[in-house]
Amino acid sequence: MCGICGVFDLTGGGRANPAVVRGMCDRIRHRGPDGDGFFSAPNAALGMRRLSIIDVAGRDQPLYNEDHSLALVFNGEIYNYRELRAKLLERGHHFGTEGDGETILHLYEEHGLDLFRHLRGMYAIALYDAPRDRLVLSVDHIGMKPLYLWERDGLLRFASELKAFTADPDFAARLNLDALDTFFSFGYPIGEETLFAGVRRLMPGHVLTAEAGAIHTHRVWRFGTGYEGDSLPAVPANEAALIDEARAWLDESVRLHLRSDVPLGLFLSGGVDSAAMLALMHRQAEGRIKTYTIGYDMHTGDNELAQARRVAEHFATDHHERIIGADDWWNAFDGTVYHHDEPCANPSAVSLMLLSEHTARDVKVVLTGLGGDELFGGYATHRAHAAVLRAARGDTGSSAAALLGWMEACYPAFKRFRVVGALPTYLPELRNRLGPTQEGLLRTQMFDGMVFSDTLRARLYGPELRDAWKLGRHKERAFADIVVLSQRPNPDDMAQAIVINSWLTGNALLHADKVTMAHSLEGRIPFFDPNMLAFSAAVPPSIRMRSNKYVLREAIRPLLPAFALERPKQPFSTPILGWFAGPLAGRIQSALSGKDAFVRQYLNGPALDALLRDHFSGRRPQVEVVFRLLTLERWAAAFGVR
Repeated sequence: MCGICGVFDLTGGGRANPAVVRGMCDRIRHRGPDGDGFFSAPNAALGMRRLSIIDVAGRDQPLYNEDHSLALVFNGEIYNYRELRAKLLERGHHFGTEGDGETILHLYEEHGLDLFRHLRGMYAIALYDAPRDRLVLSVDHIGMKPLYLWERDGLLRFASELKAFTADPDFAARLNLDALDTFFSFGYPIGEETLFAGVRRLMPGHVLTAEAGAIHTHRVWRFGTGYEGDSLPAVPANEAALIDEARAWLDESVRLHLRSDVPLGLFLSGGVDSAAMLALMHRQAEGRIKTYTIGYDMHTGDNELAQARRVAEHFATDHHERIIGADDWWNAFDGTVYHHDEPCANPSAVSLMLLSEHTARDVKVVLTGLGGDELFGGYATHRAHAAVLRAARGDTGSSAAALLGWMEACYPAFKRFRVVGALPTYLPELRNRLGPTQEGLLRTQMFDGMVFSDTLRARLYGPELRDAWKLGRHKERAFADIVVLSQRPNPDDMAQAIVINSWLTGNALLHADKVTMAHSLEGRIPFFDPNMLAFSAAVPPSIRMRSNKYVLREAIRPLLPAFALERPKQPFSTPILGWFAGPLAGRIQSALSGKDAFVRQYLNGPALDALLRDHFSGRRPQVEVVFRLLTLERWAAAFGVR
């Protein structure tokens, strides 16, 4: 595990500056405090920061093949490296280390760009093929390890974190205005563009090659089909056998994810996903398992902390808790924004960063239960997307949809009155089913009407942003690509893919990587082993969608106590509603109300003032909207964006 970066001269002019790469590495030192390493050739310069997890005493990166014609830096872990290594040794390859990274080099020698189908792990890879003067970049199948790209004047730069580019004197932190409405609408980035002008992400499951002055990018893996040329595995028709197979895949994935030469632990919430991880670890790990939970000094409406404590007691773990208050959260907020690189309005990311800081005092590796919802149908959006797809209204919608759209101006007021009950939830869902299909899917995924809405955009956006929203249509274009990528014959299957290709890759996985690595902590996600993903995609919706995470609950039933297994699904909540209305209200108002606030360049000042007055007076609370504005404001300050 580490952070990587580099420069490649597409013109062949020998301009790859190793000094710039060293500066880039310094910006991401937190990802790898155990050492660094560099490679330099006229057209390629590579760098890395190392966090030692496997083969701790072994050779640092860059890694080389036998004749040093290939050089590699990579971030992540290849969990099946022992099996790959044994096969490569049989074929006559020679290894200079005991680690996992060297297998990538020898697989490239054997299979070329087809090597990635052999890897089970999380990774961002940079490989330089000197004889061909070729740079190969790749991100793992689901995007657990990010890689950012910036090209200018024939130089391609790449890095595990976008902030590394700030070490290059040619980099200017400018806002990508076209993507701003997308952030406000979703609260996180979708697609390959970022809010930094000119910077993009290498998307999950993609390989980029730079060679002979040209860049080529192609997808090698897609959820629902797997690696190119593969087909989904056949799952047992018998339901009991299918449940047994699910348990076997989970067991194997956890076994591989426990491979480490340093201490490891588990993030334990009160939910079934992390409890399942603990039960599986308990079967295989030696000694007491270290578990870590975050809690709050303010009631959040559930008993997450108490439930996690009860699960930990059942398995006799070495349990640790971090209790935070409003001041703790606020003091960590700016750091979370900085380490995330891109604005992400996910309040639990701040909590996770504080938990990572606490956990990193004891261990270098932590497993998480992220992914159970995405794989096994745990979100309301799974059913909502499927309902829109079943309505199948194509490019047209009914007059009722237009009427419901007209009513969205009333949604914030509805939230104040109990007499209308859950109308602010039901009306947007009904509108989405009655409107055009593509639009309904988009509005469903961004919870339009419940957070942002067209009415709010028209009132709040300034002229430049309004034009970018209406004419640029960035979110429509980016989401259209997601819909194409997510195509599957069954609406429930397609709904599952849409959630994975939007929320998961744009939000959950990015913040999971950034906030753990901010404290030199490696986060591992057993649910996202390629074999687990392939199995999940092959489970018939009639079984997968029977009830909330039915397959997972049944698979893990023999290993968990009833109190952990049958707890109703609850979101991992953060009490920002109370904090924003109470102890943090003054600080938030100060950040957003000043005449020099960054957000005021792009918003209608009187409309913003009215929104803030209505929110903080309690007349029309819009905590999610305020949080997105605050996140953008602090992001611009952290990076000097203009």
